[in-house]
Amino acid sequence: MYWKQAQAEKHAEQAETLRNARVLLRKEGPALSADLTAAIRSADTAQIVQNIQQKKPGWTATNVMRVYIEAASQAHERLNVLTEIMFADALKKAKELDDEFEKTGKVTGILHGVPVSLKDMLEVEGYDTTIGFTYKRHQPAPKDAPLVSLIRQAGGIPFVKTTVPQTMLSFECKTALFGVSNNPYDVRRVPGGSSGGEGGLLGCDGSVVGIGSDIGGSVRIPAHFSGCYALKPSAGRVTNWGIHQCNPGFEAIKAAVGPMGRSVADLEMMTRVLLDGTPELALTQTNLLPVPYRDVKLPTDRPLRFGYFLDDGFCAASPACERAVMETVEALRKAGHEVIEFEPTPGKLASRSESQAAAEALEYFLALASAGEFEIVLSYLKNDPAEAFMCQATMAKSSNNFSRWLRSLYCRYVAGDEHAARLLDANCGKSVNDVQRWMDKRNQYITKTRKLLWEEHAFDAVICATQATPALKHGETTDNGVLVVRTVQWNIVDSTVGQIPVTFVDPARDGLSEAWEERRRANNGSKIFERHLYGPGGLYDAKDMAGLPVGVQVVGRQWDEERMIELMKVVDEALGPRGFAPGDFAKREAASRKVY
Repeated sequence: MYWKQAQAEKHAEQAETLRNARVLLRKEGPALSADLTAAIRSADTAQIVQNIQQKKPGWTATNVMRVYIEAASQAHERLNVLTEIMFADALKKAKELDDEFEKTGKVTGILHGVPVSLKDMLEVEGYDTTIGFTYKRHQPAPKDAPLVSLIRQAGGIPFVKTTVPQTMLSFECKTALFGVSNNPYDVRRVPGGSSGGEGGLLGCDGSVVGIGSDIGGSVRIPAHFSGCYALKPSAGRVTNWGIHQCNPGFEAIKAAVGPMGRSVADLEMMTRVLLDGTPELALTQTNLLPVPYRDVKLPTDRPLRFGYFLDDGFCAASPACERAVMETVEALRKAGHEVIEFEPTPGKLASRSESQAAAEALEYFLALASAGEFEIVLSYLKNDPAEAFMCQATMAKSSNNFSRWLRSLYCRYVAGDEHAARLLDANCGKSVNDVQRWMDKRNQYITKTRKLLWEEHAFDAVICATQATPALKHGETTDNGVLVVRTVQWNIVDSTVGQIPVTFVDPARDGLSEAWEERRRANNGSKIFERHLYGPGGLYDAKDMAGLPVGVQVVGRQWDEERMIELMKVVDEALGPRGFAPGDFAKREAASRKVY
């Protein structure tokens, strides 16, 4: 099979590049001290630049790059998260920055000498952008994507590109060309997707800061699964030119490019770089807001007002994910802020009575995404075999109408699951007129949601779970793609959303108690999907998931990225140190070599 040969050749090419990197590092001289290495891996973006600028002993762009070449190499050997490995060019650029700094005494920009990882969809001059498809090999980009140019202008150094799922429409990070990527906390599990390689690499301190994209949770889910931070901007705040997609021209739900990192400070620095370049880029690019980064201050004459909810009306949040929300709520209250539980009720949000807001949003997402039967998306596979998690796309084809109808009947009348039935009904080809009707309903939903959150409740932000569970095992995402429901909701509304790691799964506190079961049954969610997760032999197992990271979403208004950064700082500071700071994973890994 051609794809197997292509994968073997790519893995051999990567292995050779890693061997050459070790030779390069040896030529740089003796290994750096353990203390300096640990200090570099424990520094955030701003601290790296500051330490280089202050000429602290050992702090050069070259040494920082040496540390992260080694860190990314080790991460890849365990997790398989890299696609294009740009170590030689990155080390050369680091030396150039050091030489220039030695001459002028001035840093190049706010990312001077910072290693930056990039989701594989971004074009980098001289390197492939395969997004995991075998036919896209050996087609190096003639120039950098505008976003990559902005990073270079700020002194950042792209040094690796990272893995994505097939078609970038899943949170199981697997492709024919690169194979399966693993979670840094448990290699039996997925790192999330579609920015899965980014999440995995950042989660294990293998990079400083990175770039992902998000159309249904694609920076937030990997950050939740892999224990890092992320920001989903509103569509149009960050340029998406020079970025490869699998459904070009699809604008019913727009993808947003955003930063991922190991601290809020990392997100802030990268967001400044991305937004400050937009006024000039917007002169020639479409759908780009020409507004640079705006420094904002949160109100000081009143407590901040946060809303939160646990139940989304579709699939109950696991005890671990509920606890992450409640720990965040209590931390904010302790810090003096107002935190109010609310329910996005059907009467206020939904045009039907059977579902709450999140499930309705997922229905719109599926209805609009499947309108063309995923024909363009599936055309990208060419000779690559469709991964199992692509079943949602293949089911939308008209040739499967009878099968889909039977499944819908079963869900509705046998399983008694109206939620699942409606999603199946929505996932099919549509006429132009049908698409217009769905978009009109979507627009009404957006307006009602925004009025509820920002006018009626006057929230500054909303705290909610990112997904129903922590990271699933490989293969378990196949029939559970609908678990994106909690993130998709905010893509439909086009909110700015921050993702923050909160805690780790604790079997002593996160088991399925009878009290939790009673709440779950009372909320009348999807019987089918809740049984998959919480029934006999279900996927949620607090004991087996022990130690996995768990995060929350911080939801804000549209085009409110700068304010969201400040709100994330408030939440992060309220939670305090908890094991997710830069370098914390590396320290734990050095202390404990737990292997599955």
